[in-house]
Amino acid sequence: AKTAAAAAPSSTSSAPETKPILDEGDEGGGGEDLLGAVQNFRSEKKKKEKKKKSKKDDADFDGGDAASKAPPEAASSSNRKEATEATTADAAEVDTETEMEPELEALLSTLTPLQILMLDGDKKPPPRERRDEEKKDIQNSIDDAGEDDGDNANDDRDVGEAYLGGIDPLALIGDLTTEHRARVLLSSLLAPSGVTLHEFYERYWGKRPLLACWDREEEDSDGAKKSDKGGKGNKEEEEEARHAMRLDGFLNRTLIDDMIRRNKLRYGLDLNVTRYTDATGSGVKRRMTLDPPPKKRRKTNGEQDDLEYVVANPNDIWSNIDESRCSLRLLRPHEHNDDVHALLSLLESEFGCMVGSNAYFTPKNSQGFAPHYDDVDVFILQLEGYKRWRVYAPFNKRETLPRASSRDYSEREVEEIGEGPLMDVALGPGDVLYLPRGWIHQAETVSRPSRFLPKSKDDHSLHLTVSAMQNWCWADFLEMLMPEALESAASSDRNVSLREGLPRNFLSYMGTMHQLLDGGDNGGGADSSGLPEGLKQAAEAQARAAPEDGDGESLDEEAMMEARSRERTVARQKHFKDEAKKRIMRVCKQAVSMLDDTCDQIGKRFLSDRLPPALLPPERSLTKEGPSNGPSDVQHHHDASKKIWPNTLCRLVRPNIARLVVEDDKAVLYHCLDNSRVFHGTALSPMEFEVDDAPALEQLLTTLEPHWIMVKDLIHGDVEDKMGIAQALFDEGILATLLVEAPDRSVQTG
Repeated sequence: AKTAAAAAPSSTSSAPETKPILDEGDEGGGGEDLLGAVQNFRSEKKKKEKKKKSKKDDADFDGGDAASKAPPEAASSSNRKEATEATTADAAEVDTETEMEPELEALLSTLTPLQILMLDGDKKPPPRERRDEEKKDIQNSIDDAGEDDGDNANDDRDVGEAYLGGIDPLALIGDLTTEHRARVLLSSLLAPSGVTLHEFYERYWGKRPLLACWDREEEDSDGAKKSDKGGKGNKEEEEEARHAMRLDGFLNRTLIDDMIRRNKLRYGLDLNVTRYTDATGSGVKRRMTLDPPPKKRRKTNGEQDDLEYVVANPNDIWSNIDESRCSLRLLRPHEHNDDVHALLSLLESEFGCMVGSNAYFTPKNSQGFAPHYDDVDVFILQLEGYKRWRVYAPFNKRETLPRASSRDYSEREVEEIGEGPLMDVALGPGDVLYLPRGWIHQAETVSRPSRFLPKSKDDHSLHLTVSAMQNWCWADFLEMLMPEALESAASSDRNVSLREGLPRNFLSYMGTMHQLLDGGDNGGGADSSGLPEGLKQAAEAQARAAPEDGDGESLDEEAMMEARSRERTVARQKHFKDEAKKRIMRVCKQAVSMLDDTCDQIGKRFLSDRLPPALLPPERSLTKEGPSNGPSDVQHHHDASKKIWPNTLCRLVRPNIARLVVEDDKAVLYHCLDNSRVFHGTALSPMEFEVDDAPALEQLLTTLEPHWIMVKDLIHGDVEDKMGIAQALFDEGILATLLVEAPDRSVQTG
């Protein structure tokens, strides 16, 4: 498993590298050969796959015949080819950026998300809070299955160890860079689907749902389903129990109750209590939001009145849930939960866009929301209980990948307008469902289906929704680019065409009412496309009445004048369109030259929108905060480590958390380290530098793990300025430093 990462620049080649992808022969997890472990993993994985039934078509969302359920555009081979070609570049980009062996990725994805987030390579993470009674019931169900046979003698080992020859994947996760760890995290979430991230981005991302669940209908070696042979074996139940607990620790009822009480969460701002019911007896269910309305807090100085939101009483909330069968939607659980924040922060590194979350707690046999689609791509992480999801394809192309969420649909609408649900599946603990924007969905909590583990609790459902890609499409980019391009082209000092006056009286021959005479680009024939039906008929009648070539001699003088007038009008229309196209192309040409500037602008928006990075202890120990357990925790942090020296090694503490732009002849640095976990809760606080500092700043911001750059090797005029620039970034908290030798005191700064 060789890394393909580029070597560090010659000026930093002697610098130690931390957190690399292990090379062949590197030691990790007991010093075994990692390449051999990967090969063993590949071999064992293939053997295991041979025992399973053949994989179904990727569009078979709920276990049925995909061809009979897929929408026409999904079933079309030409459209499938077009979608594949459109995503080839994305897929290639994923491979070249991550540079990770697929087998190593699969091996590390056997870890749970929290193991990846905790980055604890020395010990297993302690069991996160899960009700002891439920864990005991699951274990009892495993014990009741009977004694294991000889082939399963080592099944008590951690997931993945059987394929590693004793190498624990948890010992390897700490050797990954942030970008690779983010990839492994997403791979872990989707691992039960058997779909690699390459396949996910190529075939599912933004295109179709993906279900990542435990294969509960696995076939035995003789081809018979285990469910047909009198139940599951000990090994299968133990593996399924592991799957059911793989998302443990993020949220549960106790944590939610404590969150509400400690932080005095408010109705409407931090949570909602809802119910989907037929309250009027009309036979039509609707969503009801039971939040108390906010109160107006009047101001005497003439300013606009504030809204005072009601603080939620946890006892009232649980009473509504337990007795009235209401649902609780918890907004931004990542604001108060560090594990959820760490999950979203790392996924922002994977997707390169803002990532958010909500949590939903619903009692059994209840539904909190009406059918609808969202303007975000979502990953639904089923934490507790069982929920039935019905998913419908977008109704039409206009509602595919929408930029705004839909209204609430009725049950009748989704059944009549669409073709019925393309997916009808019950999620259990540990399952994950991905839904692109625009896919209509509804969900209700159900009793435990028979195919799931017995004795697991089903009195409620709790799932975490992770959302991405909001306002992050090409249209959003162009909305930012084109106005700036128009302004720049219009103010050009080399061409005044955009500032020239419009043609005199152009309204007398341009516009909808003059389309009857519009000959189109070729100057002949009436163009009635897009007209109302009445105008279309008038255009067709006029076209039939128009004289053809060679009939001029038969026309009287009045008809000849009318024909000439029509020809002049068509010519003027064509001239107007040609002139407009020239100017449009000039704006487009200017837009192409401004792509980098617009990327900087949307990059600033991303930094403003995103969460603060959830730095891990090893990352934080390299910043101004230093080691959490004293100087002995990290050897290089001695008395001189908080001051920048010429021989100090530097790099950005985490990739893509800062951006350098030039504004008003200043080099301006934006970063998200001080962001709030509440959307736009804290405004960006940019750092200003002189323009001649930009090259050194660019070096610091683009030196990422596992590489380092030495301060004296920065591009700048003198060492004192280099030290001052690095010191400013270090004091801001965004620079990681390493001092592995005595400081070079030949240069002193104030």
